[in-house]
Amino acid sequence: YRICEVMKMLDNIPDTLTLKELQEVLQIGKNTALRLVHTGILPGHRVGGKWLFFKADVEVFIQNS
Repeated sequence: YRICEVMKMLDNIPDTLTLKELQEVLQIGKNTALRLVHTGILPGHRVGGKWLFFKADVEVFIQNS
């Protein structure tokens, strides 16, 4: 049930998510989100000093969790 709810949230989000949007969607804190990136569990891209995440990568992460 939770996965369906999160996937519906992603329908309203553009193709990339900011760190803050990722935190809201996954309901996790900043440190946890960055730990997922630094351990290679969730791909993230640093662009102009901001973290960006592809929505497709987030969807795969959710489905595999």
